[in-house]
Amino acid sequence: MRNILVVVLLLSALSLNAQQAKNVKITILSTMLADEGIGEWGFSALVEVDGSRILFDAGARENTVIQNSAELNIDLSNITNLIFSHNHDDHTAAWLAVRKNYAVKNPNALSVTHVGEGFFLTRINRKGELNDKRKSDSVSYVQTGGKVMVYDKFSKFMPGVYLTGPVPRKFPEKNFPAGLRIKTKEGSIEDNIPEDMSMAISTANGIILLTGCGHAGIVNTVDYVQQQLKQPVITVIGGFHLFNLADKELQWTAEQLKKAGVQNLIGAHCTGIEAVYELRKNIGLDRKHCVVGAVGASYDLDKGIYPGAIAQ
Repeated sequence: MRNILVVVLLLSALSLNAQQAKNVKITILSTMLADEGIGEWGFSALVEVDGSRILFDAGARENTVIQNSAELNIDLSNITNLIFSHNHDDHTAAWLAVRKNYAVKNPNALSVTHVGEGFFLTRINRKGELNDKRKSDSVSYVQTGGKVMVYDKFSKFMPGVYLTGPVPRKFPEKNFPAGLRIKTKEGSIEDNIPEDMSMAISTANGIILLTGCGHAGIVNTVDYVQQQLKQPVITVIGGFHLFNLADKELQWTAEQLKKAGVQNLIGAHCTGIEAVYELRKNIGLDRKHCVVGAVGASYDLDKGIYPGAIAQ
């Protein structure tokens, strides 16, 4: 009986290890700061995991990701999967542009798009105007041969890689723009970006978390992926929408990230430059392990952060 138990435990351990990524590299393709290429208010990153490549968000302007990738000598034409963190233009405006550009070389390029539930809700801007841009984009995208997949819960994307789907709002973080609404049959409600979705990569060292803006709250997102994967979060990368937070709120955020086990941080896009420095100080990291994200900056599971010249 004891031998059977030992075998079962070993098989469980082997199964767990098989679901963990061994080689991970994330390279920023769109954000405001740039050593090479174009800086913009937007976000995009190339994710490379054990030989697979994924595009996470597509930037704000049609040509930014295309031009920056070319200047960085990165070919995106062999990538099938595109993940959108949420519906905002600064992450999705280039949806059709990148699909059509790379499909010239490879018809399957960026042919499958993954979004969180709520991505296609009708939005109302501050002027009271309706916005269904993502719905019309999706129609045009499908006409190119593209396919859209919607996630309503935490899901395995590939071995070691997970998509959160909509994130529960356990803590009262409001890291999203005020004054926007969503149209429903019962009337309009606050647009708290319900579809906000992040990527979690499980490794033997812990979780690598990639966010677009973290509108669900970076702490809420970290807490949720830890509940799901039962590991510390060792690295957080992306936009965290902290630029307008007061020092007290930033200190609380830093304390929670420290408790979660964060050892590396690349704060890009809407995180805020001063916010990154406050997080660095309050988590207790140094400039090798906590930087402002720049175009071309990367994180490698084995090598750590490569910040580029401007952010080092």
